[in-house]
Amino acid sequence: METEEIKDPIGEVLNIEPLEQVKVNELVKVENIDTSIEHDFESARTNIHDMIETASTAINDLSLIAKQSQHPRAFEVLAKLIETSVKANKDLLDIQEKMKQIKQMDDGSPQSINSKTVTNNLFVGSTSELQKLIKEMKDAK
Repeated sequence: METEEIKDPIGEVLNIEPLEQVKVNELVKVENIDTSIEHDFESARTNIHDMIETASTAINDLSLIAKQSQHPRAFEVLAKLIETSVKANKDLLDIQEKMKQIKQMDDGSPQSINSKTVTNNLFVGSTSELQKLIKEMKDAK
């Protein structure tokens, strides 16, 4: 895992080495998350495609039944099936858009979680001691 060099002006002024370096990305890393996302996407996409194809066949069959029977209930069921098919198409487009967003986050866009090193310095003492230390360091230069 790469570490990024972070400038630490306070540490340089006080001549203090960092006590600990924490890698932020290690806290949120999950193994095989890319493969599970891809698998879920393909599974959902396949299911929606199958449902759209089934709905299309059912719409054709139901439209023939509705025309022959001229029964209001048949037309009502046909309208509901068409509405469901349209929603499935919208869901398919939404899934594709979400997948694009996930891939953009993985490609290093500003929204992604990048591996960075966080450096913290700790000074134990009073404010007056800190001011004296800073003044002595300035005088020594």
